[in-house]
Amino acid sequence: MRSDKLYPVLAPGCVLRRLESPFAYRIHEDQLYELDEEAFEFLRKCDGMTPYSEHDAGDEVQKTIEYMLDEGILDLRDAPLQRKIKIEQSPIPSLRYLLFNITDRCNLKCRHCFLGNAGSREIRPELFEKAVSQFEEMGGMKLMISGGEPLIHSGFWDLMDAAASYELRIILLSNGTLIDRIVAKKLSSYVDEVQVSIDGIQGHDMLRGKGTYDKAMSGIFALQSFNIPVSIATMVHRHDILEFEAMQKLFSDLHILSWSVDVPCEAGSLKENPDFILLPEEAAPFLSYGFGAGAHESTGNHTCGSHLCAVSPEGEVSRCGFFENEPAGDVSDLKGAWMRLCKNYLWTLDMLECSDCEVVHDCRGGCRFRAKLHKGMLAPDPIVCHANSILKYL
Repeated sequence: MRSDKLYPVLAPGCVLRRLESPFAYRIHEDQLYELDEEAFEFLRKCDGMTPYSEHDAGDEVQKTIEYMLDEGILDLRDAPLQRKIKIEQSPIPSLRYLLFNITDRCNLKCRHCFLGNAGSREIRPELFEKAVSQFEEMGGMKLMISGGEPLIHSGFWDLMDAAASYELRIILLSNGTLIDRIVAKKLSSYVDEVQVSIDGIQGHDMLRGKGTYDKAMSGIFALQSFNIPVSIATMVHRHDILEFEAMQKLFSDLHILSWSVDVPCEAGSLKENPDFILLPEEAAPFLSYGFGAGAHESTGNHTCGSHLCAVSPEGEVSRCGFFENEPAGDVSDLKGAWMRLCKNYLWTLDMLECSDCEVVHDCRGGCRFRAKLHKGMLAPDPIVCHANSILKYL
């Protein structure tokens, strides 16, 4: 219960964001709470320096204070201790998720990699920090650090030091093979989550190379030994489709945070390995697997990617990694690049060829890159059409 002698303060790890509407975001728990204006204004004044009795909280806020305390949005302290509260204003649509491909170097030669052969590029530290700083100023929430294999970046730990100074959820996307207990212990000081790719059990090695499954699983165990939440990403291919029931049990038993399942696009190395490719009708049923929240989502009346963009190792900004060859700008002006992306690479559902479909608000037309490869940018994604048993648009 409240006390006039206590000092309300926005809880550690909780930030305020003005996205399409006001929100509080608990970074480490990945929980987003929509607020009304009165509650938002109350929280922005909760800097730990003003006693409860001096806060002008309206009746509606009074009703929600206990809820905010229970949810960990608000703390009550018995002595003043100031917390600086930033109020970041996002453009509309809001940029919530930044996929940062810090290098295209990799220690593996996966047969489905859309990048093809591993390159030699890596982001310069000053470009990395410039992008991350602007991302936070634009109301960003999740910084997803990927590659290639991001741990190979020559200045990886310096980049992590830089990222740690911002109020963002840090997610590392890795193949897991370079993570041992030493690396996991260091990561525990920086990351909120590590997503590891597991593409089958026997099928994993067929796709990524001999011994990679055992190394990736060892990496997962090392991460969990330091209480780092682990999520799993799985690609459906011809050599893992008999292993999904086993994977589901394994990931559930390991208390994996979330399991996302997708079908790789026929680009890069996959085009050279057709024996891994499934027909849409063969691959689609496996999208029913997986659990937990995904890394990002769209809202409103938009197709996929309404809150996401990607940055290349050279600092170029694109809709996602598949559209790296069609950048809208670079990190010298992230906001400008984002607005150009929204103008040229973000569509409303009524613009799609399948706009009158009964499930379009759920699937949002699927992946725009797969649609582009299929019949065109505004065409349906054949994978999600088959997954929903709606074939009239194909």
